[in-house]
Amino acid sequence: MSNKKKYDVKTENMDTYTFEHSLWKRLEGKELSESQISFLSQCLTENLEHARHAENERLTFNSIFLALVAGAMAFAGSLEPVMSAAIYLFLTIAGFLSIMLTARWNNTFSRHMFYARQCYRLLHINLFGTAEEPSEGWKSQEHIEGLNEIPAYCFRINSPMAHTRFGNMLYRPRTRKLYTAFYLIVQLLLIICTVREFIKLF
Repeated sequence: MSNKKKYDVKTENMDTYTFEHSLWKRLEGKELSESQISFLSQCLTENLEHARHAENERLTFNSIFLALVAGAMAFAGSLEPVMSAAIYLFLTIAGFLSIMLTARWNNTFSRHMFYARQCYRLLHINLFGTAEEPSEGWKSQEHIEGLNEIPAYCFRINSPMAHTRFGNMLYRPRTRKLYTAFYLIVQLLLIICTVREFIKLF
C-alpha cells in the first residue's frame, strides 16, 4: 500500500471514529429544534472562521519566512565563510520548522472543514429534506458525503480546468500539496547552500 493510500485510510478511519462518537451521530435522522439549528449554525460558522484564521496565519508566517530567507541569503554572501555557514544552518533549521508548521496548519484547516461539513450536512437535510439520488457519475470534488445534491456552500473547490490534457494534469494537485512541494524546494536550496558553505570551511 502506498503512503498516500495509507494516509487516506488513516484519515477516513479518524473521520469515521469522530462521527460515530459525535453529537452529529446522535442527531442524525431526527428533526432539529430551533435551538439545535441555531447551535449547529453557530458551530458551522465558528469552524469556518477558525479554518480561515489558520489559512491567514499560515500565509502571514510564510510571507515573513520567505522575506527572511531572501534577505539572509543576500546578506550571507558578504560575510566571512564561518558566519555565512552559520546563517545558512540557521535558515535550514528554520525551514524544517516551517515545513512542520505547514503540516500542522494543513491538519488544522482540514479538521475544521470536516467539522463544518458535518454541521452543514445535518442542517441541509433538516431544512431542505433528503433529495433523491441523481444518476451515477454526478458527484464531483465539491460534493459532500451524505448529500444527494451539491451543497449551497462550497467547502472544496473543483480543480481548475485547462484546454489541454497536460494542463489538466498540472492543475490536478491540491493547493496544500503545492504549498508543501514549494517549501520542500526552498528547503532543498537551503540544504545545498549550507553544505556548500561548510565545504568551503574544510
